[in-house]
Amino acid sequence: MKPVLTIVNSPFTTPLLEEVKAVAPEYEVRTVPPRTDGADLADTEILFGLVKDPSVLQKAVKLRWHQTPSAGVDPYCSPGVYHTEEVVLTNSSGAYGIGIAEHLVTMTLVLLRRVREYDRKQQARDWSAAGPLRSLYGATVLIVGLGDIGGEFAARLRPFGCRIIGVRRSGAAHPLADETITPDHLPHALGRADVVALCLPETTETKRLFDRQMLAHCKRGAVLLNVGRGSALELGALKEALDDGLLSGAALDVTDPEPLPQDNPLWDMQQVFITPHMSGGNSLDGNVQRIGRLFLDNLARYRAGEPLHQVVDRKAGY
Repeated sequence: MKPVLTIVNSPFTTPLLEEVKAVAPEYEVRTVPPRTDGADLADTEILFGLVKDPSVLQKAVKLRWHQTPSAGVDPYCSPGVYHTEEVVLTNSSGAYGIGIAEHLVTMTLVLLRRVREYDRKQQARDWSAAGPLRSLYGATVLIVGLGDIGGEFAARLRPFGCRIIGVRRSGAAHPLADETITPDHLPHALGRADVVALCLPETTETKRLFDRQMLAHCKRGAVLLNVGRGSALELGALKEALDDGLLSGAALDVTDPEPLPQDNPLWDMQQVFITPHMSGGNSLDGNVQRIGRLFLDNLARYRAGEPLHQVVDRKAGY
């Protein structure tokens, strides 16, 4: 009887799926829907995908390796999700950085160049100026979380002539940053930043990191972008900072909670741009291919008994 490789809610094209079968011919490759009750996972050794209810993974008693098509793996990091803590969890970090970085550049320019205000003026056939514009040239950009996404953003900022400060837990230098700091130096760096980009995973250290006290350190007139996890930013504190003029604008692709409730006042704020957690969407050209290549590379490594890439530290959450 063949061991089983199960793909949940397969995003793969037929050629990619055929490659999976070719790389691991000794496996029976199955596809199942995301709302599986777990019964069809009982004999699965390798799992690729996201399940709607992670508790069903307790039924996957033969599971040894689980790779997600997402970079975020929060639902799978709690103790007891798997039948044993020996299950190796990997993610698709590295597949989304390009798309999210392009979104960050877009939102930065939308806010600094008053694009939304001019869109409204066009609709009103109003030829008047909206106010002074701001440039990325010479601006200081603080990237909080200089990993894959933050690094891709930094790469796209370099031609604009920005000064880039990156925040890393280690504080280690990064080739695309003019300066790197550890999180404990955030308050001082916020006071120098014209643009603040949150590219953080969800961990115990990042939850509510940007509360009222932290936001108070921001440079007056700065803009804030969040594409990491909504839990890193307190929305009530953000609204206060916008009302006060401390922040001149914000772009949110993630919120806490999601979806953002319809009665949340941020919806009505002209200086806030909200998108529904779509900046790194799987439908972007090339994303599915990148996700597939990451999985195929790890699949070949798994079969050869080699260390896997993108292994998640479930205690750290990424």
